[in-house]
Amino acid sequence: MATFHHAVLHILRAFLVPLKSVRQISLLLLVVIIFIAQPTPAMAARFVVQGISGELAKNVKVFLAALPEPAPDDLDNYLDLVKKNTRQAMQALGYYKPVISTVVKRDQQNLTSIHVDIAAGSPVRVTSLDLQITGEAEQDPEFHKAIRRNRLRKGEPFHHGHYEETKSLISELANSRGYFDAQWVTALVEISIRKNSARITMLFDSRTRYHFGEISIDGDPELHDLITKTRSFETGEPYSSALLAEYNARLNDTNYFRSILVQPDLEHRADGLVPVTVRATPYASNIFNVGGGFSTDIGPRGKLKWTVPRLNRAGHSLVSKLEISAPEQNFVASYKVPIEDAHANYGLLQAGYQHQDNGDTNTNKYTLQAKRLKRLGGGWERAYVLRYELEDFRQGEQTDISHLIMPGLSFTRDRSRGGLNVLWGDSLRFYLELSDPSWGSDVRLAKFRSRIKWVRTAGENNKHKFIARSDLGGISVKSIYDVPASLRFFTGGDQSIRGFRYGKIAPQDDTGLLIGGKYLAVGSLEYGYLILEKWRIAGFIDAGTATNDFSESISVGSGVGLRWITPVGPLRLDLAYAISESDKPWMIHFSMGPDI
Repeated sequence: MATFHHAVLHILRAFLVPLKSVRQISLLLLVVIIFIAQPTPAMAARFVVQGISGELAKNVKVFLAALPEPAPDDLDNYLDLVKKNTRQAMQALGYYKPVISTVVKRDQQNLTSIHVDIAAGSPVRVTSLDLQITGEAEQDPEFHKAIRRNRLRKGEPFHHGHYEETKSLISELANSRGYFDAQWVTALVEISIRKNSARITMLFDSRTRYHFGEISIDGDPELHDLITKTRSFETGEPYSSALLAEYNARLNDTNYFRSILVQPDLEHRADGLVPVTVRATPYASNIFNVGGGFSTDIGPRGKLKWTVPRLNRAGHSLVSKLEISAPEQNFVASYKVPIEDAHANYGLLQAGYQHQDNGDTNTNKYTLQAKRLKRLGGGWERAYVLRYELEDFRQGEQTDISHLIMPGLSFTRDRSRGGLNVLWGDSLRFYLELSDPSWGSDVRLAKFRSRIKWVRTAGENNKHKFIARSDLGGISVKSIYDVPASLRFFTGGDQSIRGFRYGKIAPQDDTGLLIGGKYLAVGSLEYGYLILEKWRIAGFIDAGTATNDFSESISVGSGVGLRWITPVGPLRLDLAYAISESDKPWMIHFSMGPDI
């Protein structure tokens, strides 16, 4: 500290010499006095834990990290505190008789490290474990699973964390399944340090399980019927917080409400029934959303969406979307009609227009469509479709106008965790549509397509990320020239085979112009590694083709990328090489949005 003060005085002389004003000198002296008079900072302590490893060492380090910095004039008391916290950390994992010693190493009179040497000794082991459930939960399978999952084991070291975890697990399960009057009759641990033994007695009385009572709705009376129809349970059904959460999610998915809250009214539970309260605030009559984005496939794009959430008491709604980019312009208007409820069973009437101008492809397509959607078990959604398409197109040197009436069927399922930055998920999409002259179409064809994507993470802080996807399709038709351009297969680009331009992998005619393919087969593997909190590096390989007879060679792209994790999903920048091409050209790809 003396060295520090000498340095300050030296600096002071250097500044005082040129100062002429007494006021200037006084102000500078005041600043220096305040600076020198600051309290001596506490010494930073670094702990080195020796003699133990694994969970024991980790727990000791956690306890020691909670200690304040030591004061240089009170080191003996601080070392006593170090030993106390170390002993508590060991006891939490069942080691009640550790031998602890500390060694302080200094550097130029400053504390640099405290070496904590620990001989763990023999642990206190669980010699008796009596865990019982009484009341109606005794017959509840979920409680049987909870008891099997608990981590207290006879003969193992007594772990205080596992004991508290078991109590919390059973209490929370009781609350989530409607045992609102449950209580712990006994939760006792008898420890004998002399015998190194722990006797655990736990008796939980669940009493009776409550059932769902009547629903009371706080909101627009016109919405009461829609809210009631969407519920995921019946009055008198055993209470479950999972069913209540599903009800809340269903109401959110209807897009009628700006805010929705579904909760049990525990204060008024009686006679085995718990009422449910729904507080709903509807959206305004008109909602406008403006957005945009960018990708190297289509460049900048703009989006405009107009929503009328509820047109009448029956819950009909209207959504219109407009998307504009240089190669593609799309407009679609959808009229939604609830059939049983607005969440799981409804119909859509849609009208749309699409223009695409992408080199060898130029199309104008008009669409009328009726769709019946129903949510099935396991997250699946089934859709029956009847669509009329009028398409005026040029593909390569071919120009034509087609009229198609196409019934279809689709099954889709999207699952994900992690929000817009997906950490776990998969997407499965299967489509089948048919066309035949017997019902007014120009051509007989059948088209099938499947799109699958799989996302998983592993390691601490989800350090490793794996993405796999496949895109398969086929058209049963006499000639590809009978198929309108928008139904043919093309691949290449950000979302298919990187290293190639958007939609430029497809069969060609004799002049080298793209004609599109009957079949599609694309696969991709990607690995990402978290290098910073919001940044990943990635390596990938994409391969596939769009073809009429699989005579062409497979197109392969590979490269590296950078992922920036943002609140709107990852921003992806990829450098990809078309390694299947003789000159191995490269492309930069940029895209944004969730992986699923």
